Amino acid sequence: MSAARILHIPLSGRDRRHFAAELRKAENEYRRLTKEVAAAHGAADLALAEAHRLDCELSSTRLFLGGQDQPSPSIADALHGGYELLEVQRHHCNHAQTVDLALVIWPRERPVHTIRRALYCAKCEKGHGKKRRPDLIGLRLGKVPDPTSPAAAMR
Repeated sequence: MSAARILHIPLSGRDRRHFAAELRKAENEYRRLTKEVAAAHGAADLALAEAHRLDCELSSTRLFLGGQDQPSPSIADALHGGYELLEVQRHHCNHAQTVDLALVIWPRERPVHTIRRALYCAKCEKGHGKKRRPDLIGLRLGKVPDPTSPAAAMR
């Protein structure tokens, strides 16, 4: 069985002009749809970032109220929502620390509360010789402020 052959019928002047006009219309429609798709993806990305931000706020509020640390958003979702910092504190020695989620070597698809398994309080280990896990305080926006800034000097 041989492959099907495509026979191109020669076009007259009127048909050729009509075909060229239809090709231009199709190309213009393609460009318009490409722009619409890019705009729709951009809007969806912004909406998803807002949803991740709200999920991080919900998790931080639940921790503040004394609730469970799970369920928590994934590390990738927290970073996408703008929450780059995780605040932890060991209540036994009042040692608080901020963990930068962007620098943590941990699978990004795992929830934030799973990082607690890898964290230890250095102050308790040095003072008591025991590795004690800190409690999660909440997710924080942005980077740690510069300690030489005037706002940090007021603390």
